[in-house]
Amino acid sequence: MRPLSLHRRSGFTLIELIFVLALLAIGALFVMTSMGSFFRGRALNFEARRLLSLTHYAQSRAVAEGVPVVLWINPAESTYGLTIQSSFSDPQGDTHAVRYAVDASLKLEAPQGPSDATSEQEDERLGVTTEGVTFIRFTPDGFYDESSVPKITIRQGTEAALDLVPTANRLEYEIRPATNAN
Repeated sequence: MRPLSLHRRSGFTLIELIFVLALLAIGALFVMTSMGSFFRGRALNFEARRLLSLTHYAQSRAVAEGVPVVLWINPAESTYGLTIQSSFSDPQGDTHAVRYAVDASLKLEAPQGPSDATSEQEDERLGVTTEGVTFIRFTPDGFYDESSVPKITIRQGTEAALDLVPTANRLEYEIRPATNAN
């Protein structure tokens, strides 16, 4: 026969469980503050990349269809989009027109374009209404017109901003950290 022994219970006491949960809560708090800035930065990065992708699409579409394509930006409404020039005032005229609204935490900034927009050679009136809207106009040869806005800034509060600017060779656009110089 075996001697009778006391069985020792294995497990955690209530105090030990509370202590572990408190440590997990403190760790989660530190992770949450880091993740908040991570997700805010992702919204800015996503919007900048979507706008850059739209410039590539506009350039390709202008060449493929042989018509001027307008990428418009409305900073007051925080929207932007793309349409062929002839249907700029009538978006329903372009079946492939697109329109995007930026995230609520972001703000679009663009210098106002010229009120009487003409082409690079000043031989063609662009016919683009610019009331509160700035634009980048891609010509059928794939280049952007000189009357196009020189810079689009996407700002997230006072924390961060990115600029969409022409590349050094002036063939396309690129994303750069924002500068205060105009």
